This record gives sequence, C-alpha cells and structure tokens, in this order.
Amino acid sequence: MPDAKIIEMIAINPMQGRLPCAVAHFIAALLKVDPAEVGKAATGMGVKLDQCQLGLFGYGRKGVSGYKIVGRKVEVDGSVMDAIRTSAHGGKISCARLWEIADLTGVTRAEAGNAADAAGIKISPCQLGAF
Repeated sequence: MPDAKIIEMIAINPMQGRLPCAVAHFIAALLKVDPAEVGKAATGMGVKLDQCQLGLFGYGRKGVSGYKIVGRKVEVDGSVMDAIRTSAHGGKISCARLWEIADLTGVTRAEAGNAADAAGIKISPCQLGAF
C-alpha cells in the first residue's frame, strides 16, 4: 500500500489525471522515497505520468508526432555520446544513468534522451516505473 502522503501529494497536483515526471521526482525527494513508489502510487490512482524529462512521452496526444520530443535533431559534444555509448549495455541505458550523464556534461536531460535515441539506444528502465 503506497504511503498516504504520496497519495495526498499526487491528488493535490493541479494537473488532474496527469503527473509530470518532474513533479513526481519532487514528491519523491521531498518525502525521501524511491521515485518508483511515486510512480506506482500514481498508476494505482489512475494518474498518468506525463512530460518525461528525457522527452519519451507526455507531450500531447498519444499517437501524434508531438507526443514525444525524442527524435529531434540534437548536437551534443562527442564526450557526451561516448559516455552514453559506454554506459549502454545490450543496446539499453537507464533513465537514471542518462540523468547522471546530463548532469556531469551540462547537457539537458532532453538532449541526453535525444542523443541516446539518435544512437539507437533504448532507454529503460524508467525511474518512475513507466517503462
């Protein structure tokens, strides 16, 4: 059973029925819980995770080109691409690792997501449990 405080904080989010990734992570940090707990609680409440910080989902109607913002042309330094490629295992890289790379290299999280996507690297797992 999810923590009552997590449920309360999701319920007061002004975007009824949707919980932006950044807000979910804020709730997790504030309550000092794993982000997956917030994601699980949101799913249990029927609340959709929205506006992925890596650009993978939540930017419009599903099935429409604007639904995700990965796949956009992005230019990042070769060292960023090297970090992404060396961190990928079996053609995958975790959301958490891409965040680390973005923080260490100064690119945005969306740029890191686009760079991984452009390299054909699948992003999984999600810290919130969305995928």
